[in-house]
Amino acid sequence: MWRKIVIFLFDYHDYLLLILLVILSFSILFLNEVPEMRSLQGEVADLFAFIHYPGIWLNDLSGLLQENEMLRQENMQLKLQNIEFMEAYRENWRLKRLLGFMDSTAYTIVPAKVINRGTSPVANSILLNVGKKLGIAPNQAVISTKGIIGKTIAVGDRTAQCQVFSDVNFRLSVKFQNSRVLGLVMWQANGMAIAREIPLTAEIHPGELVLTSGYSEIYPPNIVVGEVVEVQRVENEPYQSAVIRSYANLNTVEEVFVIISY
Repeated sequence: MWRKIVIFLFDYHDYLLLILLVILSFSILFLNEVPEMRSLQGEVADLFAFIHYPGIWLNDLSGLLQENEMLRQENMQLKLQNIEFMEAYRENWRLKRLLGFMDSTAYTIVPAKVINRGTSPVANSILLNVGKKLGIAPNQAVISTKGIIGKTIAVGDRTAQCQVFSDVNFRLSVKFQNSRVLGLVMWQANGMAIAREIPLTAEIHPGELVLTSGYSEIYPPNIVVGEVVEVQRVENEPYQSAVIRSYANLNTVEEVFVIISY
């Protein structure tokens, strides 16, 4: 054991002597009361402070990173709260419109919420949260505050499936408000509806309002369908067509009404 210590001291005596001298030098430096040494002590202290600056900077950086993460989390929480507030505001606005519509209509209607979309593989449809218990039956008109949505096709005790106006198999008898001409409307793949085989003598113009004709056991007359955006005429053809944009947004509607009677 002692032999190893002696060998270690012999091998590293230069380094050990240097360390001892450095410790002795600093002891003399900081314990000496001579004014000149005081000045030197200040410079050495500044040097040590400079050496410690990176460590202090790293500690500050770590604190800033933690604070930044906390601020990021608070910002996300505020964004989520703002989204919830806006959703509540919009829902309140929609409900006010629904209540106003219910007070103004002469139909017997049942309000409903859309709880699912595309429930059938063969029809473009929505699922409503009302059913037989509230008087809902197949082949009843479904509308929104903006106009036609579709009709009920399958009804359970508490839910009803509605075939939407945008389904390719949907057909609707309409009339053009100004010209009073009738037409049969169907949906197109481009997101518009079209009424074909309208006599050329009928004066139809873009912007004209399109309403339900009333010649149906399902839809009462004068429910808004949409407006004409284009009139198509083909040379040597005895008929014209009218492209119609639906007033109701069939992809985003959330609240609707089922017409029980009129």
